[in-house]
This record gives sequence, structure tokens and C-alpha cells, in this order.
Amino acid sequence: MLNVEGVYADFIDSHNEDHSRKYEDYEGWFGASSAGQCFKKQYYRYLKVEPQGFDDRVARILRLGTIVHEDMAKAVEFHIKNRDPDSKSKLFVEKQVKIPTLKVLGHIDMLEQDNGISRVFDLKTVASYKWRKKFGRTTRKFRPDPNSDLFYKMQLGSYGLALLDESSSVEMYLCWYNKDTSAMKKPIQIEGSWISAAKDYWIELWNVINETESPDDMIPGVTNNVPMDKEWECNMCPYNHICNSRYNTKRK
Repeated sequence: MLNVEGVYADFIDSHNEDHSRKYEDYEGWFGASSAGQCFKKQYYRYLKVEPQGFDDRVARILRLGTIVHEDMAKAVEFHIKNRDPDSKSKLFVEKQVKIPTLKVLGHIDMLEQDNGISRVFDLKTVASYKWRKKFGRTTRKFRPDPNSDLFYKMQLGSYGLALLDESSSVEMYLCWYNKDTSAMKKPIQIEGSWISAAKDYWIELWNVINETESPDDMIPGVTNNVPMDKEWECNMCPYNHICNSRYNTKRK
């Protein structure tokens, strides 16, 4: 009998390999999408320590987000082909950007450039819990967290930093999509100060890597920025099987 689940798992794995190829020519560089993450996690990644893969269920959840991103890219390409030919703005999807001095590489979901202004749109597909944590109403039993999107903002800030040299101005927008309900929010602009925050993050990360002999010397809860978010980052980390984090309650 056809192993349907296994067939789909193999398909997802093949797409993950395609994604990894984007970074083949950039050994020793970091992905902009990892901005704001735990320094120890980044050090493991820098050393090419083999990460633990996600189980098939989690991989399928992540694949849903990828499918929405691919659809959005096709939608923008469709818009480009069919919009007013006199439109003067330039539109890009999956636009590669670099910060060579900090060895950071990124791919912007949607980029609009018009009269020297670069507008960065980053699509975030989230489950209902994350959506509610950001946009939900305060009740006696629940309080939303307005800072639950800090990592997203650091990622956008990294894109903005990469575009500064070619733009007179950079605007950055988060585009929220609820995977469970298909609800969407209008693009939400974030502050330009996230560009400086991202720059500081990458500079500090490289300083720590250059000054620390081994990631084993980085103690979670003691070393600065290890982890960034103890509530969930350690349990979701692909290196938690080798890290000595006291916040890891789901050791693999």
C-alpha cells in the first residue's frame, strides 16, 4: 500500500534541500531570517553542527507557510504582468539582498521601489495562538503580548539595512496571515529604528563568535543573548539535543 505520509515527507525534504542551496555560495554567512535568535544557536549554525530535523507533523505545518509564500509570489508576478503598463514602481519577489560587511544574506518576500523609496513587505504565516497573542483582546485569563513579533522586526530591520546604500528611504511592513482561518491583516509598518537594532545584533553576534572559543562556553540564562526568548526558543531549537539549556523541557 502506498505510504502517503511518507511520500509527502520525502517531498517536503526535497524542498528543504532546494532552500538550502540558496546559501551554498555563502559559506560562513548568516540568513537574515535568523536575526534576533539565540547567540548559541547561531554559533552552532556557524560551525555547521548538524541540526535535528523536525518531526513529520511539524514539517507539514511549516510547509503550509511555504505554500502560502509561493502563492503570494505568484500573485505578485501575476500583478506585475497585468498592471497598468505606465506604473513606474518596480516590484520584486524573493529579492536577494546582502550585508557583506556582516556576512548576512536574505531574500525579501516582496519589494517595491519607487522614486528612491524601498518598501519591504514580509509575509508571516502564523497559527491562531500566535495570531491571538499578537492581536487578541485582554481578558481575565489572557493577555496579548505586543512584543511577540520582535524576531520578525529584526528580520525586517536586516533587510532594511541591506537596502540603505541603494535607497533614499526604506519602509518596512509586516503582512500577517492566519494559517488556521486564512484571515489577513493590512500591511503594518514598523519603525525605522529596527534597522539600527538589527545592525547592533549582527555586530554583537560576530564579536561573541570571534571572542568565544566554543559554544559550550555559552551558558543559557547567564551568557548575554543566550537564549533570546527562554519561554519557547530552547524547546524549538534544532540544537537542543546537545545544548545544556536549563530552559529545555523537551530534550530530544
